[in-house]
Amino acid sequence: MADELRLSVSKCKTYAQCKKQFEFNYILKFPKKERDYHVLGKLCHKVLEDFHLDYINGAVAPYHIAIGKAFRGACNEFAQSLTPVIKKECWDMINQYLKIITENKKNNLESKVIACEKSFSFLIEDNFILNGFIDRVQIDNDDVLHIADYKTTKNIKYLKNDWFQLLTYAYAIYQEDPSIKKIRGSYILLRHDFKYITKEFDISEILTVKDTFVKYAKSIKEEDKYEANPTTLCGWCDYLEFCEPGKQKVNPKLISGEVSW
Repeated sequence: MADELRLSVSKCKTYAQCKKQFEFNYILKFPKKERDYHVLGKLCHKVLEDFHLDYINGAVAPYHIAIGKAFRGACNEFAQSLTPVIKKECWDMINQYLKIITENKKNNLESKVIACEKSFSFLIEDNFILNGFIDRVQIDNDDVLHIADYKTTKNIKYLKNDWFQLLTYAYAIYQEDPSIKKIRGSYILLRHDFKYITKEFDISEILTVKDTFVKYAKSIKEEDKYEANPTTLCGWCDYLEFCEPGKQKVNPKLISGEVSW
């Protein structure tokens, strides 16, 4: 349908952060820059995905064998983008994960991973579709369904009390199984020894997500100005070179013409 609107967590967060960035990314479709931390994130996600999928599909090999296989496969897939630094940093994190899961297995503390990169796409109302991918779905030892998203960020302060992404994933799971009464959600911090930032959501909280996305959909459909919202984060924006307010925020001397890009 011509007026169909597809939304995701990242799309809505971009719109909330800076409407101009949203326009560059999703309306004008300017190419995004691939930075080292993007490559690292993709590499780590792929290793963990392939490792757990191996066991979901019935693998019986020891963990160290399976994780080595997953690491080599992921490195081959991203070979053109890898640097020795990225490869080593990924391996250091994956090796730490191997130690953690081996210890958990020894102490009977393992969760059962049942899905990786689980996709969802469903109609919320009218021509508005919500879609995305969930990094990991598992059943914990207390039989609670647990959804998780891997994060390679160094600074975790931006994740605390920001449950929108996990609530969205919980809402997607609820669409598949409305009998669920509680869902556990976690950000898994790969650069912090796989520490979990966790919260349990009841159904009443999960259902509030729909209203949030409906508001985003209405606002995006009515948007026609796409004004910039210059902040200190502009320095990391993929589209800074096209945005005068952003350039001026990053380097105020641009206002007086003292420097040029």
